[in-house]
Amino acid sequence: MRKIDMHHHLVEEVGYVDSLLREMDRLKIEKTALIGLGKLFPNLFVHGEHDGSVADDDAVERVVRAHPDRFFGLGFIRLGVDGADKVDELASRGFKGLKFHIPRKRYDDEEYFPVYERAQALGLPCLFHTGVVWLPTPRPEERISSFNMDPIHIEGIAQLFPDLPLIIAHLGVQSHLTALTLVRILPNIYADMSGTTPGWRANLTMEDWKRLLWFPHASEKLLFGTDVHVAEIAENIGIYEQICDAAEWDAPQRLNLFHGNAARLFNLA
Repeated sequence: MRKIDMHHHLVEEVGYVDSLLREMDRLKIEKTALIGLGKLFPNLFVHGEHDGSVADDDAVERVVRAHPDRFFGLGFIRLGVDGADKVDELASRGFKGLKFHIPRKRYDDEEYFPVYERAQALGLPCLFHTGVVWLPTPRPEERISSFNMDPIHIEGIAQLFPDLPLIIAHLGVQSHLTALTLVRILPNIYADMSGTTPGWRANLTMEDWKRLLWFPHASEKLLFGTDVHVAEIAENIGIYEQICDAAEWDAPQRLNLFHGNAARLFNLA
């Protein structure tokens, strides 16, 4: 089945992009959204030899320019550090969406409204990290609060910016019930179910998934994303397929999840 991976981190590993392209070909992943979180997340997912780079927006842009038919970029914005001008800059560089992580305040703080306003005006979907945060290198001086990234804080943003697609990463992890309620009720809130293998999803059985995905339009609001090292992608896809089986989704519904929703939101040909 055709796929778009809308949540994948560029990994600072020798030969990583080539390995990723080969696995994309094997697994029928047409396009992958690359994210670079920069110096706050050094060595993220590195399994092999470090390539000496920093996986930031600049690195993502270089890979996308080298392979525009296979990759698109989600630009990293740290709310409370970056402002609305960063949104304009990222859009001018060809980024298709934005990734928010480790904000200084709650996602729905009024200080961040100009960022969301520009994203809405420019048609840039926004991916919000949710769940408890673990940094590869501890940074206590940053005073990172996972509470600031709880999915409930996305509710007010969705109502104030109704034309802005908002994507809850990892389905809220420990707050998956809140995330699914927001996805079900608010038309511009979506979620991906990405995460380590099996990661947070190990806490849910297939019977749980059958119960959770009861609402008729669930397949139109959830997206396929991996957020793992290339070596884990195939196993991650297997988890998604099991979830689709539990929800008793037919082929068109599965295609929504794996391809159609991302193609529509990110305006991918």
